Amino acid sequence: MKTIVLLLDGLGDIPHQTLEGKTPLEAAHTPHLDQLCRQAETGMMIPWKLGVPMGTEAAHFLLLGYDIDDFPGRGIIEALSENIPLEDEGVYVATSWATVEEKDGLSIIERWTIDLTDEEIQELQRSLPDEIDGVITSWTHSAGPHGVLHLQGKGISSSISDSDPFRHPGHILTVEAYGTDAQEALHTAEIMNRYLQMSYQNLKSHPVNQKRVAEGKGAANFLLTKWASQKPNLESFEEINGMNGCMVAKGSLMYGISQLLGMAFYPWKTFSEGLQTALELPHEFVWLHTKEPDEAAHTKVPQSKKEVLEAIDAHLEPLVKAVKKGDLLLVVTGDHTTPSSGSMIHSGEAVPIMFIGGPVRIDDVTKFGERSCAKGSLRMKGTDLIPIILNLTERAQFFNFRPGGKKRRYIPREYNRFTPE
Repeated sequence: MKTIVLLLDGLGDIPHQTLEGKTPLEAAHTPHLDQLCRQAETGMMIPWKLGVPMGTEAAHFLLLGYDIDDFPGRGIIEALSENIPLEDEGVYVATSWATVEEKDGLSIIERWTIDLTDEEIQELQRSLPDEIDGVITSWTHSAGPHGVLHLQGKGISSSISDSDPFRHPGHILTVEAYGTDAQEALHTAEIMNRYLQMSYQNLKSHPVNQKRVAEGKGAANFLLTKWASQKPNLESFEEINGMNGCMVAKGSLMYGISQLLGMAFYPWKTFSEGLQTALELPHEFVWLHTKEPDEAAHTKVPQSKKEVLEAIDAHLEPLVKAVKKGDLLLVVTGDHTTPSSGSMIHSGEAVPIMFIGGPVRIDDVTKFGERSCAKGSLRMKGTDLIPIILNLTERAQFFNFRPGGKKRRYIPREYNRFTPE
């Protein structure tokens, strides 16, 4: 049986007065999602721990069957999204151009200098240091104000903190050894602080920034850093889950996640196109992702997220028809809650989930929403998703059965057969 997971990024939300006390999903007119819901086993899913906000990359890592202790950090995903070759001793750091002023340290005026042209970025990039105390540094542009900083050298570590405070307004943070007093981490933190200091001194008087200020624009005079990570040693999605999986998605982040997990990647230009691709692909497991609900929520306009969810629902008729034909397990859920108001970027509430097709135990929930699905039969965590899918598609391994040389959660396709001599 084929599985399609329709992952609506940032699906969960909180009640809003502007929507008469409803969440955007509850307020939205979603006839197709509701029709699927009437054929589903429903419930609520906690991506990791209740109350803990998750980023897309970490939540996806859990949902796709991996242990959070093995999560390598987003810096690696950012590097993979730009096809940067990974080195065993390299450290990869996500960056963003920012506008700061000297006030009680460095105060952030604009956390992302979003109106930079590619030409301006190329000029600013040339002023970044390329070596500090024997550690080679190189920067690669990804998209908009974002990029990846690559550190190469001996005795360096990714166990360092962020300079990005993740708040606006806020102040630039000193980079410190993170969770350790190992010499490699202390050394790397010192290298990073020197890099940031040298970069700032070069950038604040750069001709590009002088011109921008004269034109009334913000100066891209600081390079925020976060999510340092190193090359992991991970098994592929198919190796740990026993299904030939692929990702149908849009954007560099999702491409980076697919590369990290060894999944084929099929980009879409429109959601309708992506949905059709997901239905046609021969893979046993298809992860159909759209970032649109999350992006709408970040505008902090609840009505916008409601309208985005309605627009997505309008394209779901092919999924409804595919489920009726049988031999398809459909899962619809989100990776985290993105509140459409307030100061939180993401928040830690559970998200609604439903399973349609196969031997699911259809419950009495008739509308897909946060509080309606809370009345459903399932209470689960993100790490339960893949085991439930394996069970519903008759691929789950009997607990404590030991075929082969390694513990697996799925029934192996082939066994090493004993042959008499």
